Amino acid sequence: MPNYTFNHVHHEAIDVYAAMDFYKRVFDATSDEPFERGGATWIPVHIGNMQVTVTNREFSPTKLERYQGLDHFAVNTDDFEGSLKRVEEANVHIWFGPVEVPDTGQRIFFIDGPDNMKIEIMEQM
Repeated sequence: MPNYTFNHVHHEAIDVYAAMDFYKRVFDATSDEPFERGGATWIPVHIGNMQVTVTNREFSPTKLERYQGLDHFAVNTDDFEGSLKRVEEANVHIWFGPVEVPDTGQRIFFIDGPDNMKIEIMEQM
């Protein structure tokens, strides 16, 4: 049986530089140098050991609501209160939480990311 590891989340952005700046501002992310491929700008952005590949290829608009398919991505934090404060100071909309999830030992909240991305921030208590 093959072994699999996580590689990246792909974010199709209206403005790749604004999306990159969001991840840097909210998550203290780093980024590789932007490059062009197939008529689009690509920027690998790194939140800890997770990569968000940001591109500006052609797309169809979507609404921020529940739908089938990939709904959101989640990041773990070891400082829930610090993460919450950072999000609030960055004036990022929190659309759910913060709450403690019964029976899981987790605290979570969801934020609006750029381009209608839903992002969950969670801490194992």
